[in-house]
Amino acid sequence: MRGGMTGRLAATSALFAVMISVAFAVILVSVYQLRTSVMVVTRAERAVSACNTLERLVLDVEAGRRGYALTHDRALLEPWVRAQRQIPLRQQELASSVAGSPVQAARVTRLNSDVTAYLDNYADPAITDDEAGEPANIDPQSIMDGQKQIAALRAEFDEFINTQRVTVDRMHAAASRAGRQALVAGVSGLTVALFAVAILTRSLAVMVVRPLHRMVMAADRVAGGDLQVRVATDAPVEVGALQRTFNAMVAALDRNRGLLGAVAAEQAALRRVATVAARGRPAEDVFAAVTEEAGKLFGADAAVLLRFEADGSATVVASWSYDPVHRIGLGPVELDHGGIAGQVLRSGRPIRMAGLRSADFLRHEFGDATIRSAIGAPVLVAGRTWGALKALSTCSKSLEQHDAERAAEFTELVASAIANTQARADLTASRARVVAATDESRRRIERDLHDGTQQRLIALLLALRATESQVADGLRERLHGIGTDLAEAIDELRELARGIHPSILSDGGLSPAIKSLARRSPVPVEVRLDLPSRLDAPVEIGVYYIVAEALTNAIRHANASVITVRAAIAEARLRLSIEDDGVGGADPATGTGLTGLGDRVAALGGTMQIASRPGSGTRLTIDIPLVTPPRG
Repeated sequence: MRGGMTGRLAATSALFAVMISVAFAVILVSVYQLRTSVMVVTRAERAVSACNTLERLVLDVEAGRRGYALTHDRALLEPWVRAQRQIPLRQQELASSVAGSPVQAARVTRLNSDVTAYLDNYADPAITDDEAGEPANIDPQSIMDGQKQIAALRAEFDEFINTQRVTVDRMHAAASRAGRQALVAGVSGLTVALFAVAILTRSLAVMVVRPLHRMVMAADRVAGGDLQVRVATDAPVEVGALQRTFNAMVAALDRNRGLLGAVAAEQAALRRVATVAARGRPAEDVFAAVTEEAGKLFGADAAVLLRFEADGSATVVASWSYDPVHRIGLGPVELDHGGIAGQVLRSGRPIRMAGLRSADFLRHEFGDATIRSAIGAPVLVAGRTWGALKALSTCSKSLEQHDAERAAEFTELVASAIANTQARADLTASRARVVAATDESRRRIERDLHDGTQQRLIALLLALRATESQVADGLRERLHGIGTDLAEAIDELRELARGIHPSILSDGGLSPAIKSLARRSPVPVEVRLDLPSRLDAPVEIGVYYIVAEALTNAIRHANASVITVRAAIAEARLRLSIEDDGVGGADPATGTGLTGLGDRVAALGGTMQIASRPGSGTRLTIDIPLVTPPRG
C-alpha cells in the first residue's frame, strides 16, 4: 500500500460527503417543490371555492329576480339582498386567491367585471321600490337577457374552475414526483451513509486495527524474549512509520542484547567478588575469584592476575583457565616490557595484542603458541599500578579492544576489593610477624631461664646441700633454711618460665598444654578436645595463648562457676570455643583483654565472635584456618 492514511481517509470522506450532500440537496429541492405544490394547490382550491361561492351568489341573484317577477312575492328577494351584500367580498377573495398567477388573475378580473356589469344592469337598481312598491324594469325581455348573461357568466365560471382543477391536478402530480424524489434521495443517502460507514470501518480495520494487532502480538513475543520477530511495513504512511519504528526498536534491542547480558554478567561477577571479599576470605581466594570471574566474563580461555613488585618483576597471584593446558603457574615471573604486562605497567592503560605482529610476544609471555589474542588492564590501588589483569584466547573469536576497555572498567570496580584484601593480608602478615617475634622472644627467654639461670640455681642448691652435711648443727639449720628458700625460688622461676613458654607445648603439643592450663585454673574447667597430636607451631602457640588469656579473663571478671573449652578440626579449619556461665556483658570496647585476643586470632588469619549477654555468660567462637594439614 502506498499513500498516507490521512489522505485516503480525507479523499474517501470528501467523496462520501459529496454523495450525501447531493442526496440532501435533492431532498431539499423535493421538499421545496412539494411545499410549492401544496401552496399552489391550496390557493387553487381556495380559488375554486371562492369561484363556486361567487357563482352561487350570482345564481341566487338571478333566481330571486326571476321568482319575484313570476310571483311578486317579496320574500323571494331576501336571497337577492344577501347575495348583493356578499358578492363584493367574494370577488375580493377570488382575486386574492389567484394573485400569484397573472393569467388567472386576468381571467378573474374579467370575470369580476362581468359579474359587476351584470349586477349593474340587472340588479342595481333592477329591483326598486316605487310608490306602489313594484319593480319598474322586470319584464320578460329583461328576464331573457339576464338568463343569457348568466349563461355567459357560468361558462366563464366553468372555464376558470376547469383551469384551476387542471392546475390542482398538475400540482398533485408534481407533489407526487417531489415526494418520490425525496424518498429516493433519503433512501439513497441512508444507503450511501451505511456504505460509507462500512467502507470506513473496513478501511480502519485494514489500515489501523490489523497492523496494530500484529504489532501487539509481536510486542508480546518481544516481551517473551524473542527479539527476532518483525512486523510487515505494508500499512499506510502513518502506521507504516510506527511499524518501521517498532522493527528498528526490536533490532536495537537485539543488537544490545549482548551488551545488556554483558552488563548483567559483569554486575553478577562483581557481586560474587564482593561477597568473597566481604566474608574476610584470604587474599588468595579473593584474587582467584577476581581472575575466574574476569576470564568467564570476557569469554577467555585463561586469565591471570599479576602483582608488580618493587624490584621490577611481577608475581602471578591468581590463575584460571577452562583447560589446564593453558593454565599459568603461580609465582614470580619475568616482566617483558614488550608484552602485555610490561605495556600495562608502562602506560597505565588497557592493552590488546593480536595478529602475526604480536604472535612472538604472546608466545614468549604465555609460553603457548596457540594463543590468538590477549588483553590486559591495569589494577590501580591507591593511585599506583598495583598489578595487571590479563586474559587470553586461543579460539577463532579473538578478544577485541572493547574487551580490554571493559576489563579496565572491571578492574577499576574490583580494585577496592583487591586493595582491601591486600591491606588485610599485609596487616595479617604484620600481626603474624609481631606475634611470631613475641613468641620467639618468649621461647628464647624460657630457654635462657631453663638452660642458664635455672641450671645455675639448681647447681647452687646442690652445692649448698653438700655443704650442709659438712658443718655443725647450728650452721646446718641455717643452711637448710637457705636451701629451702632457694628450692622455692627455683620452683617459682620454673613456673615463670612455663608461663613465658610452656615446655609441655613444645614437647607434647596443643592438647596436653590446654589440659595443663585447665588443671592449674582455680575455676573448674571442662576440656573437650578433638585435635591431632601436632599442628603447625604458630597455630599451637597462638591457640595456647588464646586459651590462656581467655581463661585468665573469665577467672578475673566473669565470676563463673565453670568454664568449658572445646576444640576440633573441620574442613581444614580449627574451631575453638571458650564458654563460661558468669555474669556476661563482656565488651571489647571497654578493655584490652578481648582486643588482644582478637589481635592474636587475626594474626593467625582467623575470626572471632563474641556472645555475652548480661547475666547469660560469655561465649567466644574462634575459627582459624590451617595452612598445612594436621599431623597425627
